[in-house]
Amino acid sequence: MELVARAYHPERSGDLQLLVAPYNSANYPQESRSLVPRDPRTSHASVWMYLERIPLVVYGAGVQPSDSEERVSLADVAPTIAELIGFDDFLDLGREGRPLPGISRPADRPEIVVTFVIDGGGWNVLQEFPDAWPNLKRLMREGASFRNAIHGSFPAVTASAHATIGTGAFPRTHGITGHNLRNKTKVRKAYGELGHAQPGDILVPTLADLWSDATDNRAWVGELGYQIWHLGMLGHGGRSRRGHERPVAIYWDELADTQDWRNLNEELYRLPNGMPTLDTFAGYLDAYTPNPDRNPAFDPIKPRNLHCCSTPVIRYQGDVVEATLTNEPVGSSEDPGLLFINYKAPDYTGHVYGMFDPMTGDALRDVDEQLGRLVTQLDAFYPDRYALVVTADHGQCPLPDTSGGVRLDPIQLWDDLEREFGGGLFGLVQNVVPSEVYLHSDVLWDAGVTREDVASYLRDYPYRRNIGPYVPRDAIEQELLDRQQFAAVFATSFLDSMAGRELDVGFGPGIYPEGDPAGVPPPVR
Repeated sequence: MELVARAYHPERSGDLQLLVAPYNSANYPQESRSLVPRDPRTSHASVWMYLERIPLVVYGAGVQPSDSEERVSLADVAPTIAELIGFDDFLDLGREGRPLPGISRPADRPEIVVTFVIDGGGWNVLQEFPDAWPNLKRLMREGASFRNAIHGSFPAVTASAHATIGTGAFPRTHGITGHNLRNKTKVRKAYGELGHAQPGDILVPTLADLWSDATDNRAWVGELGYQIWHLGMLGHGGRSRRGHERPVAIYWDELADTQDWRNLNEELYRLPNGMPTLDTFAGYLDAYTPNPDRNPAFDPIKPRNLHCCSTPVIRYQGDVVEATLTNEPVGSSEDPGLLFINYKAPDYTGHVYGMFDPMTGDALRDVDEQLGRLVTQLDAFYPDRYALVVTADHGQCPLPDTSGGVRLDPIQLWDDLEREFGGGLFGLVQNVVPSEVYLHSDVLWDAGVTREDVASYLRDYPYRRNIGPYVPRDAIEQELLDRQQFAAVFATSFLDSMAGRELDVGFGPGIYPEGDPAGVPPPVR
């Protein structure tokens, strides 16, 4: 319950918060209409510990090797960085995160702190491919490892995670409650359009914003990510930076005829100096052969869309990281620099091929290789003068077909709600996304229906009532027709009533022990 409460924002969240039962997965409409048996396309927009558990390691000068089972979260990353660089003004804000236990302020603060995020690299993925991350294992042994770390809020999705990393707060404070946000009467994507990203969607300043302001923009700050969702680690990067002072912030443009790294917003950000040329990427592509053991039935229709999941784009991003460290004044003894990095490929590959496919293991191995490359570069550029935080944003959803789960079809859910509570001139449902339903408040009022009424209706909502006529018979889980779609559905009016209440954060097993099948991961050997 605490994970849900941490994410609820009354002006941003959907009217219904959908907690699918363990191992169920919510589709997007296009996925429901093209579903096939053992379809790998799944969603991790849920609350269960197999999605929440993530690695979290702090490594570098002054960090003593340690191994902790204390419960921590992504909200603790920014305060830990603030502790390392001596930024007491940030710590005095009293946000939800705290410096990680055992991480003390070094006698000589680092010149650079790098945060390295493995997208979709949660513990259930690491455990599925135990030999794919030797560099991360070494850092866990030689640094401070926190094995009981979690994403920290619901749903366990990328946009929320990265804003939590960047602010040291949960979505109820920073406002990035998911990939979709309510904006007055409309529902839209967080941060707006590609190439025109709006960091103002984050409701509180990030660590990078405040550190830039505190150093009169002398400190270097930047973000090398793959998607717009990763901007939450940086925010504005300082609200008064303009022209040549603009921070670095990039994304991979998948939609252009020529895919490449682009600026998230020309007015606010810039590309790093000395960017590698596209010829480098072309060379990686020419030398690349996808894993022959993958399931080729799920290869993207357009070959260029395979870039998201492949070695070439991972290595090309590693070149961008190296160019940044080589050509940008990132580190400083007076004003330490903050570099935030996200490698998207493990998560993307899990969505395309499934978390058990060898392509996902390959992506994890390739990203781990870039982690090792980064450590080598930091040792060369900033020997004994850097700190490195390595984590992930979430785990991945196992295939419902093989784990006893079923799929939630948003098309049928939308239709069922309209059939039960609608019927007027205007539709009741505004949007259905994997973890939320947005309703038109005025239509609710006219129909004499409350959000609690709708939530109660979904309390008993079996799989058999949610199967669309377009789903092939062999893709229907015939033995699970009576399986409930939801473990819980919360109306926002109920969540409003919980504001300010102290909740039990013991995170016991509850009535769904299958939601945390492995428990706290064992120490890495």
